[in-house]
Amino acid sequence: MRIYSTAYLAYGIQIPDTDANRLEGVVQALDNGAGYLQAGRFGNERTYLTTECHSADAGEYLVLTPATLAERAERATWDTALQTAAEALGHPNTDTPRWFLTADVDN
Repeated sequence: MRIYSTAYLAYGIQIPDTDANRLEGVVQALDNGAGYLQAGRFGNERTYLTTECHSADAGEYLVLTPATLAERAERATWDTALQTAAEALGHPNTDTPRWFLTADVDN
């Protein structure tokens, strides 16, 4: 059995598990810069609404500068886009958006 692993650094919020087709439909309809990520252990994935997202597969590396994580002018726009997407998916009471690092493992 082969195992595939990818690490993600993304700005966003975690929401309850949601069907990928529904996520895709809402994100496309809003077209406001929000996207989504489903990542975690195979069979135990978590769902995130995201704006900026960086990834690296096993054996790869990603160079990030402090400016990537610093307070940025886009953050207010990102926060609004994420909240709008969460509400459209029926999740009006979400955590404050933040940077998170998660791994995705599939076989």
